[in-house]
Amino acid sequence: MAEAATEKFWDMIGDFETCMVTTRDGRQLRSRPMAPKISRARGEILFVTDRNSHKVDEIAADDQVACSFVQKEEYVAVSGTASVTNNRARIEEAWDAQAEAWMPGGKDDPNTAILVIRPNQAEIWDVTSNKISQAWEFAKAYVGDKPRPDTTENIKVDL
Repeated sequence: MAEAATEKFWDMIGDFETCMVTTRDGRQLRSRPMAPKISRARGEILFVTDRNSHKVDEIAADDQVACSFVQKEEYVAVSGTASVTNNRARIEEAWDAQAEAWMPGGKDDPNTAILVIRPNQAEIWDVTSNKISQAWEFAKAYVGDKPRPDTTENIKVDL
């Protein structure tokens, strides 16, 4: 079961175009949308970033991060550790047209870097029922036939 949950995690996050990356800025949490690139073989989530951004300083002070992925009826929350690298091969691996738009200096700019997140835990919510089944489940819960609607598969994954 654990292996299947891990595979489901990597399959799901590979389909997301954006996620919210949360870092700690002193006592405050800060989130920002970023475009993930998945390095499944290494078990990492990569993001092209600017080495001079606030998140780089925040990660240097506290490497614990969270990522929230949301689309349609799929939700994934990730906890992990982060680091930043200027490794040219890693930049090349994550580079695409979207990165080009955000990093006008290009992939060879010395300020272009990669935020690497190594997930250690995730939680998945995958809505498995159609709208009619969802309505039926909500109605049964409302009239007291069930303690809560059964519309979603929920899995916790240790990575």
